[in-house]
Amino acid sequence: MGYTNLLLFALATYVIFCKAFPYFLYPNYLRKSKIENYPELKEVANKLRGVDRFQTLENVYRYMQQRYTGYGHTLKIKNLLSVFKLGDFSTKEILHKKQFLWCHTQNRLFKSILVNTGMFGKNEVVIGQRLLVSFFVHQWLFFELEGKKIIVDPYYGLFRVESK
Repeated sequence: MGYTNLLLFALATYVIFCKAFPYFLYPNYLRKSKIENYPELKEVANKLRGVDRFQTLENVYRYMQQRYTGYGHTLKIKNLLSVFKLGDFSTKEILHKKQFLWCHTQNRLFKSILVNTGMFGKNEVVIGQRLLVSFFVHQWLFFELEGKKIIVDPYYGLFRVESK
């Protein structure tokens, strides 16, 4: 009986801290994230702007992959502890650093860069969410361009183009 209670407690703790709380504590779940607009971000966006929207999307994805790590580096203590950085904080301090970022932060920065290129509106960048894909809740970006569905997940290193 004691083992069952311990197992139920561990399961309840996991569900609360890894699945439920993020919906309230991090941007892009229940709380909308703001699109940032500051000079350094605009400069990066202008450098990544391509000849068309698809090339711009590829450029921003490549930039994110070169600078920020995700899933493969989650279990490092420093990265795990960064989960306690809560709220809708500015990305200014992380813009030019090579470092680990959780999916919600990568998506916020990705969306802000795209909107600052002037080629995407804030409502054209859709953030999808899943509860059961990984250990924690997870989110990614979804686009419809040129008759194609594009799924971009910088955290997992995914850039997938599908026909409609």
